[in-house]
Amino acid sequence: MSARTKALLWTGAGALFVAFVLFAPLFPAGMCVDAQDSARSYCRDWHTSVMGVETSVGMWLGGSAALLGIGLVLAWQLTGRKPRRVEAEAEADGDE
Repeated sequence: MSARTKALLWTGAGALFVAFVLFAPLFPAGMCVDAQDSARSYCRDWHTSVMGVETSVGMWLGGSAALLGIGLVLAWQLTGRKPRRVEAEAEADGDE
């Protein structure tokens, strides 16, 4: 397995872990507001992540896709070929 492949795999795993911690809807929460007029009373429920962020399954999937895409593009760019100038200098040093 090449260094680039390892970097991409670790970056992908890290991005999915961060998305899980930030956006996975793990804990239910809710509140009810009672008013004297029953027409104005209401209840609301939602889910929060480990970090306490109000979230949903859609937000979790979207955040996972965005972080995974950004992470893989950056890892691909950072593990790419050396710039031509560096390659030319390396070849020049090797010829001497």
